[in-house]
Amino acid sequence: MSVRPTTLKQIAERSDTLEEFGLHFRDWLHELRRFSSRAEIVAAIGEEPPKVARRFPQGSVADAWLAAYAELIAGRLKLPAPDWVFSRQRVSPEPWFAVDATVPAARLAALRDSPSPFKKRNLFTPVVDLPLALRAGRPVKSAEHKRRRNADRQRRFRERLKAELKALRG
Repeated sequence: MSVRPTTLKQIAERSDTLEEFGLHFRDWLHELRRFSSRAEIVAAIGEEPPKVARRFPQGSVADAWLAAYAELIAGRLKLPAPDWVFSRQRVSPEPWFAVDATVPAARLAALRDSPSPFKKRNLFTPVVDLPLALRAGRPVKSAEHKRRRNADRQRRFRERLKAELKALRG
């Protein structure tokens, strides 16, 4: 069982075909749902992914797609977009539609409803899945993090008890 990618960079590193790119990207969207802090999301989009344009046909669309998503997420969180998203190499050389472009209504919807970061990169999609679920309050901690904190707390408690017993005996 492979581990899902948690960063845009990992998506690009693991993709050798457009199909693999799509699978890894969907897996990343599932991971994005689990993120509970801005720091986790900044880490997920901050590092520049390697370009995949030469690895497979429509790789330039994949490069543009990653940049568009990073800019869209940064905009939704009111954060500055990472510098790498503004590279001219992150723009699709040809218009690309996520719908059947031969159907006039679908093409029009894609042209009209595409978010700005996608339009700037020559990508047109009427719907963008952006599963951000940041909540007010503290970020969610993993079970492993909680176990480590509890073990440290227990260790400190035992050391304190030993010191108190030693002081009472001595």
